[in-house]
Amino acid sequence: MNTKEVEIYKKIKQAIIQQKLRPNMQLVEKDIAESFGVSRTPVRNVLRRLSYERLIRIIENKGAFVSGTTVEEAKEVFEMRRILEAQAVRKACRTATEEQLKILEKMVKEELVTYGEIDYTDAIQMAGEFHLKVAELAGNSYFYRYLEELISMTYVIISIYGRGKEETKSCTHHIHIFNAIREGNEVLAEKLCVEHLMEIENNLHFNKEHQIPVSIAQIFKIN
Repeated sequence: MNTKEVEIYKKIKQAIIQQKLRPNMQLVEKDIAESFGVSRTPVRNVLRRLSYERLIRIIENKGAFVSGTTVEEAKEVFEMRRILEAQAVRKACRTATEEQLKILEKMVKEELVTYGEIDYTDAIQMAGEFHLKVAELAGNSYFYRYLEELISMTYVIISIYGRGKEETKSCTHHIHIFNAIREGNEVLAEKLCVEHLMEIENNLHFNKEHQIPVSIAQIFKIN
């Protein structure tokens, strides 16, 4: 994506996670293009990427809509994440190389340093990248492939049922998980990872009611 497309992508993604763009809201190409002062082509490219990340869904002959999940679907996502990540982190304890551990350690330290200073959207994405890196360390492409999809769906779930910056401090949990991986302690790594995911799920507000948002132009406040 070019610079302008990246800008549009980040702002739409941020609006979804911050709950300004609500589940099932239609994203009209023409309205978005006018809001950002661009043609429809870059908007179309951005929507395709967001669709790939499962943040929106594109329905043929109808258009693009912000993704939505039911409470049951959200719980199923976390259930699958716990199952997959429990095994991934165990295997990472056995297979991670020194070089890979240094990269993971750098990610964790950066997350700790930037916590509270970076945008909420970036913080959530950084947390997701930690979990994907652990899956990568496990050396099983299927762990990574399925977790990539589940983590993208988690972004949607947090955007719907999250409580903003009251979410769990993932970075603190991540450093403990990293230490367990570095020590090769499979039992502890699995325990910490599962508890971490359960806390995130427990912090979600599944009884929250959603309101219809304002227009695209009002959301982005672009002249």
